[in-house]
Amino acid sequence: MTAEVLAGITIETVGWDHGDAVRLRAEQQHEIDQRYAEPGSSAVAGPDGAPGPDPRDQVDPSNVFATLLLRVDGEPTGHAALRDLSGRDDYQGGRHPDGTAEVKRVYVAPGHRGRGLSRTLMSAVEDVARSAGVRHLVLETGLMQPESLGLYLRMGYDPVESFGVFSDDPGSRCFGRWLAPEPASPAGPRPPAGPVEASRTELRQVSWNDPDAAALRRAMWVFNKERYPELARAVESRGGHDVADAERGRSALVTFLATLDGRPVGCATLVAAQVGPEHLAADALRGLAGLTAVGASSAAQDSHGFEMRSVFVDATARRSGVATALVQQVEAEARRRGGLALYLGTGRRQPEALRLYVKLGYRPVLPFPPHDDPQDALLLLLGKPL
Repeated sequence: MTAEVLAGITIETVGWDHGDAVRLRAEQQHEIDQRYAEPGSSAVAGPDGAPGPDPRDQVDPSNVFATLLLRVDGEPTGHAALRDLSGRDDYQGGRHPDGTAEVKRVYVAPGHRGRGLSRTLMSAVEDVARSAGVRHLVLETGLMQPESLGLYLRMGYDPVESFGVFSDDPGSRCFGRWLAPEPASPAGPRPPAGPVEASRTELRQVSWNDPDAAALRRAMWVFNKERYPELARAVESRGGHDVADAERGRSALVTFLATLDGRPVGCATLVAAQVGPEHLAADALRGLAGLTAVGASSAAQDSHGFEMRSVFVDATARRSGVATALVQQVEAEARRRGGLALYLGTGRRQPEALRLYVKLGYRPVLPFPPHDDPQDALLLLLGKPL
């Protein structure tokens, strides 16, 4: 057994069957059961009809090579484990490469949350993994656990394709992070891009049907078709891009167009968010205190917030500050209209967009209309108090 002491915090490696570890995992399972015990969720009912552990997610202790126990002033408070996935079935028709490990059962007791202990625990997990020769860490969580989603995004984990026993669960979200240098992509490294001078970038308000904005949204559709072929099929079944674009335009409040040296390079649109008091009440139960408090005040005024949609920047202008300028312009417009929170949805195959939003202060939130389809396996939903 090893231990690390930091300002009253002890992180030690113990056996999977250690009594405190077993108890903390049981507490975590109970919390997960409660979160997913809703119609359309993946919670599983036990013999008495009450929610019970999902039998798909049973961990074989022989695959676990490290179990970490976090104590605060001696009290067992947090738990995490690592299991080897090298060469094992990924449930997607392949096998995990050598040097792959999965982070399992990350949990901090409710009374100790909000103090950075989850980040401390995850940092210790990464240190243990590196010492064991792990090159790539992966993990799985769900849409009803926005705090976990936010932790992993802030720590630099990017969404990866679903793997393991939950690979066919639309509410599951998987993430990964390279502890060793990531293998180079076939396209090679991206060329560096410097900041664009403010004088070269201009933003102006246009109509939804503005030809330049419409052309950029069509380019966005081409981009999305390549990354999300399943989305493309759904849109085509509804009549194609033009029909879907016209439908989205009916809810547009304001559209902004970004130009670079006079050339249209980006667009973004503000719409009213369909986040009602019942959703905010659910948020409060889930512990989203910061964003919920803002939304609750807004709810009392029949203004629950706004949503940012159709954010797109042409490939020639990316990593140049245009996207940040568009987001900040939409935020300013939402504030001007009395909004107290701004929401958005982005695809899980767009890590670049997720990194930008997290950097700008957006954090995961619970699903909200019209993005609350339990069969939607593509979106991550974020929000930010204004």
